[in-house]
Amino acid sequence: MESIVFKPVSLEDKEIIQSFTLKGSSQICDLAFANLYGWSERYGTSWAILHDTLVISFQPLGRSHPAFLMPICDSPQSFTQCLEALKILANEGGYPLVLMGVGPMCRQKLDALAPNAFHYISDEGSRDYIYLREKMSTLSGKSLQSKRNHINKFERLYPDYSYEPITRNNLEECLAIAEAWLEQSDDHGGEQEEKRMIRRITQAFEPLGLLGGAIRVNGRIIAFSLGSPINENTFGVHVEKALVEYEGAFAMINREFARHIPEQYTYINREEDLGLEGLRKSKLSYKPEIIFPKDVALLRYDS
Repeated sequence: MESIVFKPVSLEDKEIIQSFTLKGSSQICDLAFANLYGWSERYGTSWAILHDTLVISFQPLGRSHPAFLMPICDSPQSFTQCLEALKILANEGGYPLVLMGVGPMCRQKLDALAPNAFHYISDEGSRDYIYLREKMSTLSGKSLQSKRNHINKFERLYPDYSYEPITRNNLEECLAIAEAWLEQSDDHGGEQEEKRMIRRITQAFEPLGLLGGAIRVNGRIIAFSLGSPINENTFGVHVEKALVEYEGAFAMINREFARHIPEQYTYINREEDLGLEGLRKSKLSYKPEIIFPKDVALLRYDS
């Protein structure tokens, strides 16, 4: 087999990677180019094109070998050829073939093209929470009354608040909020890695095409959100932070940012809960349209 060369994800790769991801149907947050780039130092993320198929390789925490995101292509024949190439690569490397980010449609595809070849493992902490953009921008309906109550209280407490887009002029103020929030957080122990990821993507704010918004109260930014497209109908929110002493700040930035996401995006992916109970409750409280499972597919040794 011809040698497969994986290239580390860099800003110069955005156009070619997005030529697969933006036109694809996958809504998973992992495929937003800003996420691929932002976490690439942490996970050693790299990519290759095999048989007209995009393959993303990375080093999962707790594993001694690489894994791959579900390959992306339009052609079943190309996908099958790519899968065979990855089987050979894993066999030659002496490690099991592991595919991650495998949603229900991807699982059906694997089972159709490679029957009984994979064993699946579910991971609730990796599920993506996906919402209707219009619903998040209005918070309409009885089920979201509590969110509207938080916003009403915020508006009463801070009637002179303002919303503004994130630019180079206010980016450092937003980073200060993120770092202050992470220093106070004891949820998951990954604060330093998240700080580095946020720094990495904000340093490349324009090349990545990030969209961001912030809430300012009494001259001070107290909440902000940053995101980018995942595909043509789904927008990902990658970073959202607020100062908790401003009651209702999270609900307010959530709503205001949703109102400023372009209308072409039907859905907003607010990413995973990482298995954290508090984060899970928060994401569920906004009544997601889809809780998107992302299984791990392990190639059976006898396949």
